[in-house]
Amino acid sequence: MKNVLMILLSLMMLCGAVAEDVQPEMPFQIIQEDGKTFIEVTGNPSTGYIWTIFPIVSDIVNVTDPAPVDDESAGEDLVGAPVTYRVEVEAAAAGETILVLRYLRPWEMDIQQEVPILVNVDENGEMFFMYLEGMPMAMTVVEIMEEEHMILAESETLGQLICTFPEDMPLPTAGENVRIWSNGVMALSFPGRINVLGWETVAPPQARMMEAPVEDAE
Repeated sequence: MKNVLMILLSLMMLCGAVAEDVQPEMPFQIIQEDGKTFIEVTGNPSTGYIWTIFPIVSDIVNVTDPAPVDDESAGEDLVGAPVTYRVEVEAAAAGETILVLRYLRPWEMDIQQEVPILVNVDENGEMFFMYLEGMPMAMTVVEIMEEEHMILAESETLGQLICTFPEDMPLPTAGENVRIWSNGVMALSFPGRINVLGWETVAPPQARMMEAPVEDAE
């Protein structure tokens, strides 16, 4: 629980404090049912938009593809009727990952909505969820520090940050525009420091997602 509080404080620093009388609208719900855990989001299939999901670190949780929940009140053939979609989430190992839900049309490049959810799995397999509003961070790579497996990157809103990458994750190149995913925790140093969970290149025609490498079969 202490780790979750640390993340909350850091997110306030990154995204700006929210007024006490204003509660941010959550674009998802966490549902516990029959011993299982689900993420629920709402979509409108008549528009051609669908939900997709992927984990930034793939070995922390197992997830299913978003699937519509049977809802007689929505109406099967009613154009414009909202539909509830569910994703089942199951803990696989202790650690942290970010589940990225994207609402898009498969034949288009633009993403209408992106919902990043931090999932913290403790040693007992209990999962804690948090909406990472303001993530990911758009940055430009200023300098590569290969020996330390870090980069110095610059953001228009946060200035320069030192970003530490996992040893098995490829580094971007100097001058590259990237979006960096972290758990929202930033060390109070100058420049600030964050640990990278994943990153993607911002380049036309479509961004490239760097995921955890797949181990070779023995």
